[in-house]
Formats: sequence, C-alpha cells, structure tokens
Amino acid sequence: MRLVYIVKKEDLNMTYRQILRKKLFLSSTMLSRLKFNNRIKFIPPVFSINEYPLENSVIDIQLEDSPSNIVPAKGNIDILFEDQFFLFVNKPSGIPSHPSKGHYFDTLANYVEAYLNLQGLTSHIINRLDKDTSGIVVFAKNSYFHSIISQEFEKRCVEKTYIAVVHGKLTKKSGFIEKPIKRSGDGIKREINERGKYAVTMFEVIEQNENFSVLKLKPITGRTHQIRVHLASIDHPIVGDSLYGIEKYTHAPLLLHDYSICFKFKLTEKEYKITAPLPYYFSEFLGSHLDI
Repeated sequence: MRLVYIVKKEDLNMTYRQILRKKLFLSSTMLSRLKFNNRIKFIPPVFSINEYPLENSVIDIQLEDSPSNIVPAKGNIDILFEDQFFLFVNKPSGIPSHPSKGHYFDTLANYVEAYLNLQGLTSHIINRLDKDTSGIVVFAKNSYFHSIISQEFEKRCVEKTYIAVVHGKLTKKSGFIEKPIKRSGDGIKREINERGKYAVTMFEVIEQNENFSVLKLKPITGRTHQIRVHLASIDHPIVGDSLYGIEKYTHAPLLLHDYSICFKFKLTEKEYKITAPLPYYFSEFLGSHLDI
C-alpha cells in the first residue's frame, strides 16, 4: 500500500524528518525501518531527511504491514462503510469481536481477516464489543493506520453513541453516571468500587413507559462492561443482560447496540460519521418502531 504526500507551502519551515514525524505521524521506529528497507522515495531526490524541502516535492512511501495472528475464516460480515483506510462492520449479537479462549476461528475478526486477505490486506481491529453487544466495530487496513487512529481512541477523541433498553422508568431525562469500576473477584464481572478506575457515562432518555426506558448513551471513559455496570448500579439494568440484569429477562437478546461512531482521521483530516441500524429485536421487544 502506497502513501503519497505532496509538500505544501506551510511545510517549508520543516525538514523532511519533521514532516514525516509531524504530518505523516511516523514513529521513530517505523521511520527507521522504512528508511532501512528503502521504502521512502523523495522527488526530487534528497541526500538526508534533515534537509528542507521545496514546495510540491513528493514523498512516496511504500507502507509495510505487520503480520496478523488472526486465522482467516469464511463468514458473513455486514459492511457499513469501507475505504482505503478503514472497514466499518455491523457486528450481530452473539458473535465475539476477537479470538479468545474457546473462540479461535468463529469471531468477527476471523471473518474480516478472510475478507481483507482477498484484497491482499490484513485486519487490525480498533474497537471491540462484548459478545452479546451488537453494532459498529472498526478495522484498519494497515498497522500504520491502526497506530494513528488507536491514539485517538486512547485520547477519547472518538465519539461513540449506544442505544439500550433498560428496566424501569428513569426519574431524570438526562445526566451522568460517575462511578469507579473494578474487576470483581470472579475475574469476569466488573463492579462499582471506590478503589476502581474512574468511569463516566452520559445518558439521555429517548422514550419510556412504566416498565422500560430507551436510552442514548455516550461512554466518556472506556472501561470493560462500563455501560452495563453503570446502568445496573442505578437499578436500571439492560434488558437481556445475563451478567448484570434481571433473571426473568436473561432469555432475551442483550438490548445494547453500538449505534454510531464519529472521529476525524488526522492523516487525511477526513471525518467519519457512521451509524448502524438497530437490530429488529429492539422494536420487536417494545412492540413499536423506535424513532431515534
């Protein structure tokens, strides 16, 4: 995969090295490897990357990719959007995002790996959802793109919106749940604990009746099971939640959906706004169409 950058007038006060680091976001390790493997071409040619460029000079990089440890497996994927950098997939409930113990060949990552291998590419998963959560999972098509956007996820520069159906009628129409979360003794569940990690979830009631509420949720932090734990902690667990929910309804699908994602890819300044339609069983459970 090639990356071509044309030097702009605003870049003339930087050396080639500074452009590669600050404009193309190459780490020192990646830059050294690309130079060693003769993967960077300059037009006109330069003796050193510490030189200053001319306007309209060209930097042509033949990107390398790190090998994937995901075994490709044939499976259906619901593609929401795809370009040369990213693949956005709508994950159904019941399928793991990524291989783990007991699930080595039947995950979304396995299916995406097989799909991208047909294009001569490998998959690099960016965000993961719990097995029973549906919605958007993003894959980068190169480890270089993955490293850039992963930093944005870590800095919480990515806006994600979830839709959930919870038990009960909330007294507040909107607000924040701000409670620390810690791994529980069983190693699987999480719990509210003052010694846990700081966690905040923003919520807004979309519609409700006496028994259930439909919420729009934005996790400000990104703790494991954060939305599920926070909602259970205020006595409004998600319908169908077998870990934190009400036993009577654990036979229903988990009514938690990663509905939308929005971020700007700083390499190209392109803004992505992707949404994934709600699964049919949301409306089926409530008996009416949800106007979101």
